Amino acid sequence: MSGTLAVLWAVASCAQGTGPRLEPLSPVSVAVNETVRVPIRVRNGGTEPLSLGMRGPDLPGFSRVASVRGGASGGEFRYSPLASHVGTHEVDILLLRGGEEIDRRPLVVTVTAASDAAPVFLRPGAGGTYDLERDPCVRFDVEVRDDDSPSVEIRARAGLPRGAMLEQTGPKSAQFDWCPTSDQVAASERWTIEMEADDGEHEPTAHDYVVVLRAGSRSGCGGSPPAIAVDAPADGARVGGPPFEVRARVTDDVGLRDVPLLYYSTVQPEDPDRPDPSAMQLVPFVESGDGYAASVPLELPEGAEQRVWFVVEAVDNDDPEGTACDQRAHSPLRSFTAVGAATGGAGECAACTSSLQCASGLCAAAAGGARCLPACGAGTGCSMGSCGDRTTVEGSVRTGCGPVAVVCGGGGSTGCVEDGNEPNDTLTAARVLTGTSTSGQICSGNDDYYRVSVEADSRVEVRLSGFRHAEGDLDLQLLSASGTILASSAGVTDTETAGLCMAERGELYVRVYGYRGAQNRYDLSVNRMPGACCADDAGEDDDARTAARRISGGSFEGIVCPMDDDFLRFVVTAPATVTVTIVFDAAMGDLDLELYGPDGTLLGYSRGVTDTETVRRDVTASGEYVVRVYGFRGARGRYLGEVMVSTRTGCTAHRDCPSGQVCDGGSCRAITCSGDAGCPSGTGCISVGSSGRRCAPRCAVNADCLDSEACKWLPEGRFCGERGAGANGAACSSFRDCGGQRACHPFRNGYCARVGCRSNADCEPGTFCVPVRGVQLCAVDCWAADEVCRLSEGHRCDVADDVSGRVQLVCLG
Repeated sequence: MSGTLAVLWAVASCAQGTGPRLEPLSPVSVAVNETVRVPIRVRNGGTEPLSLGMRGPDLPGFSRVASVRGGASGGEFRYSPLASHVGTHEVDILLLRGGEEIDRRPLVVTVTAASDAAPVFLRPGAGGTYDLERDPCVRFDVEVRDDDSPSVEIRARAGLPRGAMLEQTGPKSAQFDWCPTSDQVAASERWTIEMEADDGEHEPTAHDYVVVLRAGSRSGCGGSPPAIAVDAPADGARVGGPPFEVRARVTDDVGLRDVPLLYYSTVQPEDPDRPDPSAMQLVPFVESGDGYAASVPLELPEGAEQRVWFVVEAVDNDDPEGTACDQRAHSPLRSFTAVGAATGGAGECAACTSSLQCASGLCAAAAGGARCLPACGAGTGCSMGSCGDRTTVEGSVRTGCGPVAVVCGGGGSTGCVEDGNEPNDTLTAARVLTGTSTSGQICSGNDDYYRVSVEADSRVEVRLSGFRHAEGDLDLQLLSASGTILASSAGVTDTETAGLCMAERGELYVRVYGYRGAQNRYDLSVNRMPGACCADDAGEDDDARTAARRISGGSFEGIVCPMDDDFLRFVVTAPATVTVTIVFDAAMGDLDLELYGPDGTLLGYSRGVTDTETVRRDVTASGEYVVRVYGFRGARGRYLGEVMVSTRTGCTAHRDCPSGQVCDGGSCRAITCSGDAGCPSGTGCISVGSSGRRCAPRCAVNADCLDSEACKWLPEGRFCGERGAGANGAACSSFRDCGGQRACHPFRNGYCARVGCRSNADCEPGTFCVPVRGVQLCAVDCWAADEVCRLSEGHRCDVADDVSGRVQLVCLG
């Protein structure tokens, strides 16, 4: 080497050595669900605009549970591994200038199995809305994860609504099933299902699921709906997070009973003017300043983006006795783009979905939603609560201050002095009420229970008074011996009243409690009325659709009693016009009327305030129809009824025809086909599995189709077809087996999914639009657990690029 070249080489080497560089990183170990925090040091960083990045191993969900942040002065790598990450992996830590890599250092991470794991709930989420006009029952699956327990008991944490069941279906799964009665719908549209998961080794993990019931509106109601103002985010804004927060203010002339609800979706609703809340995810708001705040629970890697559509809904209390005349309002549909940003700075009690988001590294699971809690131990104490084991949302057991209710409000000492009836704060410790009245004091988090003996054929009226609502809202429930809710009163006045009939001699339990931790003194009175219950008609037992009595000759009559509806059935040869009418004395009791189709769909209802109720509907399906006659808010009364069926001939539109037929030249016909050329205008040729191909109406939204159909996303395009019941990824033989707008893709044993999506926004929550075998379909997201795929049938949880080019982990056949 010449002298000049040697000097130049030495100068270059010296310059290179003084530039910004990463310090070497020592290997680290971490257990599943715990969090490791590795300091990143930068040598000669100076004040340059540098940033840190990483290139991780190809592990399911790695980008969701690992992050790196920092710049020229250094930073930190955080990682909370999943159970599928056990093993030794190499992570490249990158030093970037203007997005370009200028240095890298390997970090060796060894992941070990969880040494101590508690149950965490994977499903359900915060809540859901159920349209009882489509399906009269509420059903949802419950699933928990526990990395060191073969089985977990899933049970109710408090009394379930009357008629509801929470049944264990597997080692770590359960199913909730409830068909609300008319009295339950009238009592409250919002019910909280309180559950817990117990592995026998830790404190049970609590989870609350809010059920919102939709049962149609009632005519003749007064009052004005609430006014909603959305403060943030602005429509179309870009929001960095998590958290991705929505803030709103709500006012009403009477007052709000419950906090507003945030409905959100990562799929654009079909009808922007009237978005369907049952197709969106639900998060209750919490009070914040002079308004309300709620966070959309998205976890996005830094730099990733996701469009979110949302609506704010509020219900007032214009109806002090129930829900039928409460007014509902919702904001216009808005959207924002969520942008994943560097996380880890969320403070104490901030809402969280991952421990990586918390400055303390501890996101604690809680019934009302996970919150960041302070860490403690090793000489660090707690300013509120006590230092102990806390279950994180990842399922690990960490030492932290708690519980959440104490640290973040609602569970601390209030200075309230309880009454002399204590202890009576549980069902088993209920105080026997021998007389007709008593007084008491409700303190925050401490309910009062009373046991009341009742003779057979008696009506019981319970009145709660003696408190001022403005100083602390108290509510009332009547329970069975098992804790099932039989009746309730939850208004915004200074009085609560609930009543019911007891057909047999027994004991009734009264629960007095404070709404959202309220405390107040009260007076309680019980009025027993022997012989005041309603006598059923001779048509009993006809108080369920499965036991409906047949209407003979078109006319019918009966008596409706509280909590005992009448169901009647009749046969229709479609197409036809069905008219059902009942007459009664409204002064004796307000009765209402509903009509159901052969598949159980609610076709129409009449809920007026006069002596007559009438439902008229054009129907296209032949079969057995059902009429329901029931009392509004437990009203009773005698009625006379009539069913008239007028056969219709011909058609002018495809909606005039039964499902599976189309209108062709004025007549409804089922037309087999081999291509679109063989189908009438406005229809196309679709496959129905082993049944061949048929003509079906084209559509854009569900409203273009019959009540028993959905606007299906088929390989041939958007067409009306039978709804079915299969969830995303369920087995199927044709689209008729698949619920909602799903088609049947030919994976092994079929696979229910929307087919023909163009972006992730076309897909339902929990699915991504991925190209598969020449088509694009909405595949099920499986990053949380492989078990969501049908593994026993040969399906797999695999890596695939979605249509936007992002890597996803989805179920494939």
